[in-house]
Amino acid sequence: MVSQENEFKLTKFLLEKYAELINEREQRTIGEIKELVSGKDLSIQSLVEDLKDNPYSFEENYFSSLKKVFEYMQKEIKFVEPEINLNYWLSPKEILDIKVADDEDLAVFLCTCMKALGDDKAEIIIAELETLKTHAFVISEHKEKFLLLDPSQTHSFEEYLGNKIEILKKYHFNKQKINRFLYRFNFEKYEQFLD
Repeated sequence: MVSQENEFKLTKFLLEKYAELINEREQRTIGEIKELVSGKDLSIQSLVEDLKDNPYSFEENYFSSLKKVFEYMQKEIKFVEPEINLNYWLSPKEILDIKVADDEDLAVFLCTCMKALGDDKAEIIIAELETLKTHAFVISEHKEKFLLLDPSQTHSFEEYLGNKIEILKKYHFNKQKINRFLYRFNFEKYEQFLD
């Protein structure tokens, strides 16, 4: 146990020492960020193919197939909130390999799966919470139902499914409500909300 603690201390120190270099290398253009959610990633396509209903129709099977993807993520991929101030983007393959990710990478992963299932409305939201911390989750609409999914916390697929206004009022992360949306994006758009 002491050895792991010391290894963690050393790893944290080295990452903080080279954080500026890592952050510079991990910068993405808006086009590159949007491309992350294109649904073209082969790891995502393979996962979605394994989990979706067969036969699959977006109109008829989207929610049931998406529920399987969401439950897979909750079971297999763990949320971590790193203590290190680094900007990075994990690829879907990296997430599937290490089975951990922060809230933004989880939201991008889920939104990409949604796109691969045929959902063009799905988008990642980066919101400011009451504590002024930022948090990422995914929203969409299908068959006149609003859906909010947060793969970084445990909740049922149906918990945030229904009326948009009611869902946004009900949603919380670690008992913190949404203060405001900061920005949203998917494969087609990137929008920042200004004060």
